[in-house]
Amino acid sequence: DSAIITERLLSISGEDAQTIDRKHLSPITCKLSTRLMILTNELPRLTDASGAFVGRLILLRLAESFFGREDHGLTERLSAERPGILGWAIEGWRRLRERGRFVQPESGGELIESMHDLSSPHRQFIDDCCLVGPSYKVKVQELFAAWRRWCDMTGRINAGTEQTFGRDLRAALPSLRVSRPQQDGDRHRVYEGIGLRRDLPPELREQF
Repeated sequence: DSAIITERLLSISGEDAQTIDRKHLSPITCKLSTRLMILTNELPRLTDASGAFVGRLILLRLAESFFGREDHGLTERLSAERPGILGWAIEGWRRLRERGRFVQPESGGELIESMHDLSSPHRQFIDDCCLVGPSYKVKVQELFAAWRRWCDMTGRINAGTEQTFGRDLRAALPSLRVSRPQQDGDRHRVYEGIGLRRDLPPELREQF
């Protein structure tokens, strides 16, 4: 269940207390002072409408494959270079302590954008089709209709309901508000803080 996986990863990386079952012992509750490493041949599809999970990642792109040409003598050669490797590691540790944080390499920037699109399509929809700011507003039904057309265009199968769309949109845009202004004697639900773009890119213009 990717939702449970995402929730657990967010909880651990957010330093929330975890209840841990122990074999033949009583459970304990504590904070896990650990970093998680994920090795994969493709970007993981972990849904997180808020985008918080991707913001906690450092992505390293490994473009070289040694499949079929493995170097079985590498360990022995590296063992002879242990002093140099240790010095290199200490220098990296010193720089990390001075900076106080890890830095995302530029080589992984494209992967970060792809992860954002995979984990939070609502953020991609906002980037493609919307304007964000306190002066913008749009009817809830109008924005949801635009979302459904965008889903059809991008091949997203399940657009969800108006309610689930609103929930995920708020997660992606916390400043979003909903109001019911009166217009022509009727009250319509309106999103405040977001609007539909009128200068859509050429590949999207025909759809809207």
